[in-house]
Amino acid sequence: MSVIELTTFTVRPERTQAMLDARPGMVEAFRRDRRGFVAARLVRVSADTWLDFVEWTDDTAWDASRAKGANQPEIAAFFATLDTLVSSERGVRYDDPAGARVRTIAYGPSPSQVGELYRPEGAGPFPVVVLAHGGFWTALYDRRQMTRLADDLVARGFAVWNVEYRRLGEPGGGWPGTLTDFAAAVDAVATLDPALDVSKVVLVGHSAGGQLSAWAAGRSALPASAPGAGPKITPVAVVSLAGLLDLRGAADARLGRELADPDLPAPAGAPVEADPAYVPAVAALAGDGLVAALLGGTPAAVPDRYTVATPADTGVPLLIVHGDADEIVPAAQASSPYAAETLNVPGAGHFEVIDPANPSWERVVAWLETKLAV
Repeated sequence: MSVIELTTFTVRPERTQAMLDARPGMVEAFRRDRRGFVAARLVRVSADTWLDFVEWTDDTAWDASRAKGANQPEIAAFFATLDTLVSSERGVRYDDPAGARVRTIAYGPSPSQVGELYRPEGAGPFPVVVLAHGGFWTALYDRRQMTRLADDLVARGFAVWNVEYRRLGEPGGGWPGTLTDFAAAVDAVATLDPALDVSKVVLVGHSAGGQLSAWAAGRSALPASAPGAGPKITPVAVVSLAGLLDLRGAADARLGRELADPDLPAPAGAPVEADPAYVPAVAALAGDGLVAALLGGTPAAVPDRYTVATPADTGVPLLIVHGDADEIVPAAQASSPYAAETLNVPGAGHFEVIDPANPSWERVVAWLETKLAV
């Protein structure tokens, strides 16, 4: 997705030459040691202030590099010349070249109406996996949760469309924006790249993304006035990974109400940290549970919305994957009477099912390949 790391730092004028002398060695060490490093560009802002643009192919590469830190002597030598780290921010390129392995593509004007298209080597046509991340439909978490699965799938020959959507806590999130965004993201597959086989599209969602994926499979049966009606893409299969599928049951249980506490610790095993900028807004919405926040009321108050948003019997095969140690989404709310198959994962919690190293993932991929072969 061409992640841009924007780092501002200061260097005393008398140490400027030492920093510049150390720069080539640092860049070479990055090329040698860091998967996904693309380029680094250094900009002088003032006599002692510099801006470093470091480009990575995706978030997985950026996160791995941050974890390594100054493990190479050339990198440590460069860092030693700096005086103060002013700021470090993440950005995303929107002008990735056609044919790049990973491209960021906007399907709408909002910053969250965007996704990353991963293309395998070769000319295609490639079957497509649409990934939908979870996080109780809140802006606390984003699509970076799914980059490990994206890397795994593209290595197996799938094209992957890892999508973002407007979520609770940001403008446009909730009803109907979250649903219409995901529908638009799925429909965008029709025009993303000519190498995609749009007759072989599968949806894979985790947690709240499981609900969105299973819901999107039934869009052709929605009333014309409903959010998401009139799909351009019909998936051939859906996988719900610890998905929250029983919206009425989850609303009655007020699932997610614990997020009303802004000091709540992060859930154990989450692959990425929550975005603290959205904690106050989400806390203000979570008191009655996050299904009610998503749909704008309880099942009694807005029953038609629950009918529209709850995954129904669509004829599209649905695989449900759920860990028996999941403490975030109870098994009762993760189930559906319309599932073609249910895979219970012994000892797995909420996040193990999106770890490609977990044995359950091989079974998921095998199931998808069977459905795509039809």
